[in-house]
Amino acid sequence: MLKNLPEEVLNLWNNWEIRGMVLLSLLLQTILIICGPLRKTIAIVWMRILVWSAYLSADMVATVALGNLARSQGDSSGDGSKKANNSIQAFWAPFLLLHLGGPDTITAYSIEDNELWLRHLLGLVVQVAVAFYVFSRSWGSGILQFIAIPMFVAGFIKYSERTWVLD
Repeated sequence: MLKNLPEEVLNLWNNWEIRGMVLLSLLLQTILIICGPLRKTIAIVWMRILVWSAYLSADMVATVALGNLARSQGDSSGDGSKKANNSIQAFWAPFLLLHLGGPDTITAYSIEDNELWLRHLLGLVVQVAVAFYVFSRSWGSGILQFIAIPMFVAGFIKYSERTWVLD
């Protein structure tokens, strides 16, 4: 399907795929932070649909973005542009792990989500392992790596806290 697209579009997608996924994840988290508490007090249908869609999409987008980051680690050929890109990827992996922890304004959309805590526990283990893989493969010398360490710890705590709350 993608082979039918023009070369310029494919190059644009290949260069901006991870950045776009990180920005989309940030947008979904922002929607959940702002509109999450309003879902119980405002009975507007489009607000409920927006929050429900953002809630369902946020974890998926962050997971796919982490997977793309992990896949891109195998593509590094050692040139300078890849090394500069790897330093930001070492920051993005804990950032996405923090997104997987979700905002404090909405932990679960409905009561039935609490029954899925084992699924969230498995997701926690897998996503922390993938984030650590990306983080360790992207390690270099720079300030972003040292900023990423507390973010990685905060992301792990936040995601663990979300899983624990669902139990």
